[in-house]
Amino acid sequence: MNKKPAFIEDDDPLDHEIEFSNVRPNPFAARYSRNRNLRVLSPDLLARFPDSDSVDAALREFIRLTSATPKKVSARTASIPKTKKSK
Repeated sequence: MNKKPAFIEDDDPLDHEIEFSNVRPNPFAARYSRNRNLRVLSPDLLARFPDSDSVDAALREFIRLTSATPKKVSARTASIPKTKKSK
């Protein structure tokens, strides 16, 4: 009566060799997700940027400055800024 049906039989030989009773979480997994966006700086830049916060601040300032400047200035399409006339 305890016979398994034929369609449920498992042919995988590793099922009997691997023991999953002592499984532990990976201790390095938390550190991997925290440092996922790791970038390597050149040695000459390490003196200027000693930590991640200084790199973040410099990049944010760079983005702020580059987004404030016009993308393309051409002599053909440039115009003189209009001034308000006083009455």
